[in-house]
Amino acid sequence: MTRIPTHHLSAFPIAALALVLAAGMPEHRAYGADPDDMNPAVIAPDLPTDEPIRDDLDQYGGWTGLKGQRTGFFHVEKIGERWWFITPEGNAYFMLQMIWTDREDVPRLRSWGFNAAERDTGMPYAVNVNLFRTETRKYPVAQLPGMPPWLTFPDVFDPEWPKQCAEQAERVLGPIKDDPLLIGYYMVNEMSLSGWYEAVTYTTKDAPSRAAFVEVARTYYAERPDDLAKDWKAYNVAKLEDLFDVQGDAPNVPGLKDAWIAALAERAYSVAATAARAVDPNHLNLGTRMINAPLPEMGILEAMGKYCDVISLNLYSMHPDRMPIQLFTLVPVIHAFTGRPTMTTEFSFRASDTLLPGTMGALPAVKSQVDRAVGYLSYVASVASIPSHIGVAWFTYQDQDIDKPWEGYAEDCNFGAIDRENRPYAVLTEAMRATNAVIYELASDPVRNESIPLFWRTELLRWDWPMDEVLLGQMTRTGRPFIDPMAKQLPEPRRYHQDYWIRHTGPQITINDERFVGWCQANMINATDESTTLTLLNVLSYTSLPRALWLGSQCADPERLIVIESNAQFLSRRIDPQGRVLRITMADGSYVRKDFDHFELRVSCRIPYLDLRFDHDAKALAVTTRGSLDRVGVEGVQGWKVTWNGAPVALEAIGKTAGLTVFKLPQ
Repeated sequence: MTRIPTHHLSAFPIAALALVLAAGMPEHRAYGADPDDMNPAVIAPDLPTDEPIRDDLDQYGGWTGLKGQRTGFFHVEKIGERWWFITPEGNAYFMLQMIWTDREDVPRLRSWGFNAAERDTGMPYAVNVNLFRTETRKYPVAQLPGMPPWLTFPDVFDPEWPKQCAEQAERVLGPIKDDPLLIGYYMVNEMSLSGWYEAVTYTTKDAPSRAAFVEVARTYYAERPDDLAKDWKAYNVAKLEDLFDVQGDAPNVPGLKDAWIAALAERAYSVAATAARAVDPNHLNLGTRMINAPLPEMGILEAMGKYCDVISLNLYSMHPDRMPIQLFTLVPVIHAFTGRPTMTTEFSFRASDTLLPGTMGALPAVKSQVDRAVGYLSYVASVASIPSHIGVAWFTYQDQDIDKPWEGYAEDCNFGAIDRENRPYAVLTEAMRATNAVIYELASDPVRNESIPLFWRTELLRWDWPMDEVLLGQMTRTGRPFIDPMAKQLPEPRRYHQDYWIRHTGPQITINDERFVGWCQANMINATDESTTLTLLNVLSYTSLPRALWLGSQCADPERLIVIESNAQFLSRRIDPQGRVLRITMADGSYVRKDFDHFELRVSCRIPYLDLRFDHDAKALAVTTRGSLDRVGVEGVQGWKVTWNGAPVALEAIGKTAGLTVFKLPQ
């Protein structure tokens, strides 16, 4: 079977340097087994994990550039116009969590820029107390179409439920209530927040919730006694006690519905939150990880705001390069009604370019790893621009074992950042690294976009995706068609960058710079006084960009466009102001050339991964790639120190076997 080629070649404009690499697969692998099925997605070994993602972070991953109160535990604060988690040391913290990891994964996670994982990894974490999944009577909420089977809800009026909550809180939170690494706790994951009123008339006559409903109705009808029989005419209700006997669909009585939902939410959230707080007064109540679904009723939001410190949502996007209506309308609405900061506790993009079946799991399903990479960049940049949003969690670390279904729900999809052989999906993980490295620049100092008030630094470049107003009405539970509030506030559709849906403009970070022309699905510019890093995703053929981004800010005619041609799915290039290349990283590609005839990087075949770091002062080159020593040759680096996959390389030890191909940059 033909293997994925792994050999790479580079040169840079200052030194007469060329890497000489052979075609073909090295026989030795330092990672995992050798799966004969060969996952077709691009996979690669690790980069060295000893290089910090940035040098201004505390031990928890908090940003020392912005201070809050130092309390010894994680808490939340609003600083200026933006909410933040604050670390125990008092530094601003935007949570970047990787779900389902072990302690052995920590060096890799930190090298990718993640700052939260699971318990017992030595990184910040959150736990699920599962207070709404205790062994009590079930409240018969109906399952919405397409929703998973575990979206249940307990009969919270059962007199045994508070005791069960107290015991469960002690069991889960008692041992960790003094742990400074604990960010906070979720009361449950994905319970049903729909159909609470419709369900009550399907409870049994002796259900505790039925008795509670009758008492709510007693209060509601106290000032309108004549409405009782009229509202419940279909069931021949003449007095309040007759409500115990109703079995079937409840009539539409908006005032009674609101009163019941408010009472049910108050009981549910007050009991659960009180039980957790009694055991653990030190940590944050992170809510109930709402599923990617419609906006909850106002009574539920009021209870959330009263008892939760943070509102958590498992909020997936339906497209990798455009954000869902929930992100920029419903999330701000949730914050406005609750007054609490918000966070994404699950999001992901699953690709179809692997051999996984992909039959069951959260949407969206995208075509390739680069779509996942674009999705990660777009999603994180978007939520970072929402001043109430203080963290995200990627689902999940490793592709799941399809032979081990969970609750009858085998998520046999490519959700993982690594495959089943422990190998990273290089394009995705490099995009994660690039995005996570600048999260505090993306999130800090928000500036309101007055032309589009729902947006801050991030805005849409086009909005021509049709949204049905009836569907939006259902999503926002208005009971009538809902006109998207962004529709009249967005600029005219711009088709120049037909794949771009967001743009983020900040003092240091720009995402999807509008000066780019051509077939590049996404770009990010990180410009500081010391260097400029240009990251490109999916250069399908070519893209043109200002010369300063390729040749340095001191070049002649810095705004004049040059053309870059490549087939790389991920390409990152860092230069100093003089234009000297400091680092080049490429995943899933084979070449980069400028103005169609000047190669800067070229290999003889498409490769999974290559990283080159240049230290001009020390005359040192660090090469990280997939391959073995006898497959690499270096020319024109007399006096330079070269390392290969972290180990020093003697130039005379590098082979010059047949089949080597040399590529050099023109002077």
